[in-house]
Amino acid sequence: MQNVDHLVIGAGAMGSATAWQLASQGKEVALIEQFGAAHNKGSSHGGTRIFRLSYRTPLYTDLAARALPDWRELEADTQEHLLEQNGQLDHGYKEAIDEIAISLDRHNRPYERMNASEAHARWPGMNFEDHVIYSPDGGRCFADKTVETLINRSRELGAQVQLNTPVLSIALDGDFAIVETATQTWRTPSLVVAAGGWVNKLIGHIVKLPDLIVDAGQPAHFQPKANLAAESYWPSFLHHGANGRGGSPLEASAYGLYTPGEGFKVGTWSDRKAIDPDNRDFEISQKHLTEMKEYVAHWFPGLDIESAVATTCLFTNTPEEDFILDRRGPITVCSPCSGHGFKFVPTIGKITAELALGGKQNTPRWQLPN
Repeated sequence: MQNVDHLVIGAGAMGSATAWQLASQGKEVALIEQFGAAHNKGSSHGGTRIFRLSYRTPLYTDLAARALPDWRELEADTQEHLLEQNGQLDHGYKEAIDEIAISLDRHNRPYERMNASEAHARWPGMNFEDHVIYSPDGGRCFADKTVETLINRSRELGAQVQLNTPVLSIALDGDFAIVETATQTWRTPSLVVAAGGWVNKLIGHIVKLPDLIVDAGQPAHFQPKANLAAESYWPSFLHHGANGRGGSPLEASAYGLYTPGEGFKVGTWSDRKAIDPDNRDFEISQKHLTEMKEYVAHWFPGLDIESAVATTCLFTNTPEEDFILDRRGPITVCSPCSGHGFKFVPTIGKITAELALGGKQNTPRWQLPN
């Protein structure tokens, strides 16, 4: 049995960011992952993810404002370019755009408001609903590069990193967690579980979790038409409106951003079924792809509909689409999922490391149920 001060399960974006933070503080930490680095079976893979401060919910605008300097800290520590601020558009019904403006005003962040025709004149590859807001602080994170960078930096700082190492069981022994893999057994007073869609399967028998639904989203990349090939025509976007679910202010009917080398990614909400991440077929839903093409045909006249290349990505959703960042006994649960967590990666690493070191979660919306 091997003793370690901190054991992190899951070397996706959140787990590797936590290991980086702990190792940066000189702590003894091991990071284990059931697959390889930047694999395509979870939620962290892909070329890019949206970065934005333009949330309707102040909690997440506040977190994004905190994340921006944390990204720059990570870049300085690793000498890698991981976040690019090439702008963020939100459009849709007035109440949503008003709430975004209020959130940005709280941090004195710049933005521009305009109507649909004004926005289309500036970004002719897109069509818009009447109310539009542009935030120059938004942009994109480079996802695979971020994960690989965090894993490599954690290792450089002294973390033990074991890839392709599935966890077979987790049990409690007093104030310690016992983690068994195929090759060894670990004993630790601080276990961080950042396993995405596998969180419930790993610790649901030990820790009371909120209801979690794991499903597979299906975004697609489209190529811009030749006269609109410049990346400046394609800032990141969220659409609050047509075909949306309503309800939570964290919901939107569509999102997208430009991924260098792949094209403009568009994701739309669909009625997806819960899945078991260990029994996933990676099949592309032709029904959903057809619906997405219909959406793109209406809202993106500058994209070639027939160039669509679809992919899948796991989403782990709480009922309110909030995060789980809390500790029970020796176990810290790091599940900032629901499809909007990547932009906060270095900050989530800091928050989770603080919890692993004995801190308390004071944000009620991120706490575990009692």
